Amino acid sequence: MRICMLTTTHPPRDGRIFEKEAKSLAKEHGVTILAPFDAGCVGEDGDVRFFTVRKPASNLLHPLTLLRVLRAGLGEECDVIHCHEPDALLVALLLKAVKGRKVVYDIHEHWPSEIPFDLGIPNATVLARVLEPLLSRGEVLLARFADARIAVSESVADRFGRNGTKPVIVSNYSIADRVPPTPRTKSNCNVVYMAGNMQMFHGIRECIQAMSQVAATFPDVSLTLVGNVREDIGAIAARTEPRPEITMPGYLPYREMYETLCEGSIGLLVFQPDYYNAFIGLPNKLFDYMLCGLPVVASDFPEIRKVVGDAGCGVLVDPTDPNAIAEAIVYLFEHPDEARRMGENGRKAVLDRYNWEEMEKRLLQTYRAIEGQAK
Repeated sequence: MRICMLTTTHPPRDGRIFEKEAKSLAKEHGVTILAPFDAGCVGEDGDVRFFTVRKPASNLLHPLTLLRVLRAGLGEECDVIHCHEPDALLVALLLKAVKGRKVVYDIHEHWPSEIPFDLGIPNATVLARVLEPLLSRGEVLLARFADARIAVSESVADRFGRNGTKPVIVSNYSIADRVPPTPRTKSNCNVVYMAGNMQMFHGIRECIQAMSQVAATFPDVSLTLVGNVREDIGAIAARTEPRPEITMPGYLPYREMYETLCEGSIGLLVFQPDYYNAFIGLPNKLFDYMLCGLPVVASDFPEIRKVVGDAGCGVLVDPTDPNAIAEAIVYLFEHPDEARRMGENGRKAVLDRYNWEEMEKRLLQTYRAIEGQAK
């Protein structure tokens, strides 16, 4: 089959869309990624073809992106449209009505809470409380017209299983062969935190405050922030004493990202409960830390708790409390044997069960079912 991976907000080389799903599907199908980008272009990477439309300079012009994606989709010859956001689902269903194409809806987030947050609408406001159920009903209704649905976690899938077939769970597990077989020995005091676009809800302020406290016991401690940092880290750090050492290598390609993580001794994952999607999230960075043999200090949230508890790979904390984060980091530094055991547990858990190989099988099986329906 010919598959068009259609996204209206994600970059064309998004980790889930390109590195995992598109590359996996390309083993059995023809795959094109249609995505917005700063400059429109057509190209190829291995067996995956890219077709991008120009992204407007302002997010206020997002409807223009939808029109450009729709127009490009009309000209794209494919059998299945695999879409990744609610507005992309709407575009895909329009193309289904006009062109008769199959539609797969890939549910990355709890969009009813994510969209108001992205629009800058505070979680506790009346507008957010009115908007969220409306968005939820609209998304669930549109999803009924998709030919298949997949979701990143049970929590995200929950709303869609109440009035029909539950989505197939295809989690953002790590690709096990992306890092060296044996992680380096962790003998330093480098704490790492990774996020694609690092924002305040990732707990940046709490991390820096915690690291300042850790520095009182371990003066050589350092914090490495991997990703596009959108906050004024210097201003936040200037308000802490002692000021922790912070390194920001920026956004890194997959291989360099893993190499940088392997240089760390602890992985931080302290999402804040600012909105529901963050609370129920199961970030792929958790599995990346585990694959690199890092013990984790992570938010005590439902999906994260399941994995960390099952694997015995870290310490769960109240992410809003810098003292709790600092105490967990100090504990791991002061108990290196236990920290090493947690790191080994995490890596083994990824290699045994939390890896992309199993998710790839589910994804390919979903498409074989669609192909069988078409015959």
